[in-house]
Amino acid sequence: TTQSNFATYPSDDISNYTAFYTEALATGMLLLCIYAITDQNNRSPGTVGTPFAFALMIMALGMSFGMNTGYAMNPARDFGPRLLTYVVGYGSKVWTADHYYFWIPIVAPLAGGVIGAAPITHTTNKEE
Repeated sequence: TTQSNFATYPSDDISNYTAFYTEALATGMLLLCIYAITDQNNRSPGTVGTPFAFALMIMALGMSFGMNTGYAMNPARDFGPRLLTYVVGYGSKVWTADHYYFWIPIVAPLAGGVIGAAPITHTTNKEE
């Protein structure tokens, strides 16, 4: 359907459990990479290298996790477009499609953020 042009939807053969795991892991990797790239204790990639590193990171995450769920990695990436498709006339199927998948791009990135930030906050030197 054309609603998948706006919001993220899982592939046909993906269960909600797999979709949740995929979204949480993708967001965790995203945060882990962001912390690694922007950490002041690491050598900075520079003004040109930092955006390039972010672009490579997003591309790698998209190629790794995008096939399963469309890699929302941010609740706003899915909820806003899903709400828009509901308002413009796609109906309640945007909320009920794929066994109520709509909650996964909202909750899984929040869990993934904790998963991705935990190793950095527990391993970096707190004293500067």
